[in-house]
Amino acid sequence: MKKILFAIAVAASSIAAQAQTAIESSKFTDNWYFGFGGGVATPMTCNPMFPLNGTGNLTIGKRISPVFALEADGIAFFGSHSTYNTRWGQNELGNYNAFRALSAGVNGVTNLSNLFGGYKGSPRSVEFGLVGGLSWLHLFTPHASDKPNNFLGAKTGLAIDFNLGNSKASTIRVEPYVLWNLSRPGNSYGNLAFNRDGAQIGLSLKYIFNFKNSNGTHYFRTYDVGAMQTEIAYLQAELAKKPKEVIKEVEVEKIVEKPVTIEKTIVKETQLAPVVIFQLGKSTIDASQKPSVAMIAKYMQNHPTSKVLINGYASPEGNAELNQKLSDARAKAVYDMLVNVYKISPDRLTHKGLGVTDELFDENDWNRVAVFIEQSK
Repeated sequence: MKKILFAIAVAASSIAAQAQTAIESSKFTDNWYFGFGGGVATPMTCNPMFPLNGTGNLTIGKRISPVFALEADGIAFFGSHSTYNTRWGQNELGNYNAFRALSAGVNGVTNLSNLFGGYKGSPRSVEFGLVGGLSWLHLFTPHASDKPNNFLGAKTGLAIDFNLGNSKASTIRVEPYVLWNLSRPGNSYGNLAFNRDGAQIGLSLKYIFNFKNSNGTHYFRTYDVGAMQTEIAYLQAELAKKPKEVIKEVEVEKIVEKPVTIEKTIVKETQLAPVVIFQLGKSTIDASQKPSVAMIAKYMQNHPTSKVLINGYASPEGNAELNQKLSDARAKAVYDMLVNVYKISPDRLTHKGLGVTDELFDENDWNRVAVFIEQSK
């Protein structure tokens, strides 16, 4: 019975080890993101005449792990104070600036989906998180210079992330939040407090771009700890099977560099008598010229070690580029006949078009030719 229980325990631990995953290490430059968006906000007091103000938002952050991220967050509150209406703990006599207030802070974001559901190696399509942090608040009160305009604030909220596409490079975040004025006038004994009279309820919609990491993705990658442990165990077992090696002293021969002798190979070239003449603008071999090709084939059959270079030419008439192509085609036509008709080995033949010439013969018509050069060492 004990042996059975022991076996079950070992099997369970093995399954648990195989199910474990670990996060690949990342660089400081990895897992950064940038976001921007906007939304609306209103005082938490919900007075009968409370305004609904527009907001703008900028965010830059870094994911420390799949569960936790740090981000710098800025919010601009647009609109003006109405006369004698309490806003953020102050009575204003009219403020017609474009901005009501600014907030700049540092927040922590906890990914609840990964915290409780585990990280699966890539972001889920929808994830939920908590947002919380401290901020600096500045209120625009131009007609109340004797009143303090800067306060300590705090932000609490939710992060509902919609991760888009297979790469998960883009995220749409819906963020309901409360921005608290912790040091507003009226807090008991001047202490910091979460007072609803100095709070704003807001809702932001952000587009977040997740920068590409050194691992080639836009998120953390994982690896299977159990599979790696299994591979390590296998390699250790294979290593144990091998006999122990004995370290021996080995004599090392001293290598002495010697001067390098460069051998020059002199290739002798001899032009053979037969030539193949072509018609103007043509690269086909006329019947009257085939005996010249046959003579070269017979010569090469009688001299098995001979190698022949076929040079094609064109007469000066016409376009230089066209004549170059024509000379190539003429040399190739002779090469093909020697190989295909007379079965001369291709490794004994080379062919090349040399373009226009007027130096081989005095008559231009005779310069539309292919000539044969025997090469020997």
